[in-house]
Amino acid sequence: MQFGRTARLHGRLMKRMFPLPLYLLLMTTALFSKSLIPPDHPAIQYMGRIDRHAPDRVLFDWPGITIRTTFEGTSCAAELEGVNCFDAYIDGVLSSTFCCKTAKSIYQIAEGLTDRPHRLVLTKRSESAGAPSAFYGFLLDSGKTVTAPPPLSDRKIEFIGDSYTVGFSNEYMRMECPPGKDDSIMLSATNSYKAFGPLTARAFGAQYHIIAISGKGLVRNYNGIDKGRELPVYYDRTLISSVNKRDKSSRWDFSQWKADVVVIGLGINDFQGDPPYADSTKFDGAYIALIERLRKQYPGVKIICCATKVWPDDNLIPRVKAIVERQGTAGHQDVKYFEYHTENGALYGHPHIYDHQKVSRELIPVMAEVTGWHRTDMMRGK
Repeated sequence: MQFGRTARLHGRLMKRMFPLPLYLLLMTTALFSKSLIPPDHPAIQYMGRIDRHAPDRVLFDWPGITIRTTFEGTSCAAELEGVNCFDAYIDGVLSSTFCCKTAKSIYQIAEGLTDRPHRLVLTKRSESAGAPSAFYGFLLDSGKTVTAPPPLSDRKIEFIGDSYTVGFSNEYMRMECPPGKDDSIMLSATNSYKAFGPLTARAFGAQYHIIAISGKGLVRNYNGIDKGRELPVYYDRTLISSVNKRDKSSRWDFSQWKADVVVIGLGINDFQGDPPYADSTKFDGAYIALIERLRKQYPGVKIICCATKVWPDDNLIPRVKAIVERQGTAGHQDVKYFEYHTENGALYGHPHIYDHQKVSRELIPVMAEVTGWHRTDMMRGK
């Protein structure tokens, strides 16, 4: 439950019972009775691209951002700002799902727990609506604090893609929605945590970054919209929303997180929707340039190139397959082709959660083959 909403309802009753100054005093006292854990506390772990430049908050807007800690006591709340939805897992079990509004507010994660340490995973499930979210810290029982959770794995996977990689509306099991409800459904029914990438990463206990935006392509966006703002334009950014900034602080520092594996899921929007589609020569050149960049950026990286059938001409599969074959002919053994097929019964013909589970099951052995990793099956919020 959102604290802000609770406070408003409670406030109407309190104002009838007490003069305004006393009411404010009681509310202020309740807040100060909590222990505020700031976002820069060393026992709070972050996974995904985040901006730490502001001293009192952490900013983020890429999909799948995860915040982890171990907190003491019987309750936990988070202070957040920005339109996004989150899942909170406590001790490996989903505790709450909540959606935030623009204004800075406090959101209850859990209460009434046994008074002992609890592992918390707070994951951003939605795509951001044009602006980043801000995390200001946790509120715990009075006198309680946080301790470091188990360290993050040394294994690292980067997923580059579009709405399929995001997990766009994967929890909405219909292809169409009621008029005027699409924005709210896209926000609440998208769950990046249950997309094929994070499912696969958790099977190996690996860290992951999701660098994906719905509708984006490699050289052409869906239906050719927003020309000049394809996914590579955003790839260097710490925040999607910083794409118009020129300062160095808006650029992601690739030296701080080096992927062992990169899964490329681009190309669906290049060849789908209304024509004209992407020029094949331009697409091939950009795809090969991305592969070469990844090699330089992450020395020793393994690259998995994904393809699936697209409507209406099924151009993606032969293009990606041919690129990977040419890489092998040229002596590169670090690139692997992966083809998958989905039912696409979610909103606007996207993969639903069962599709994502199927893709992950098929991707896991490919991941194991290219890395030599063994599964750890950390499939829940641990």
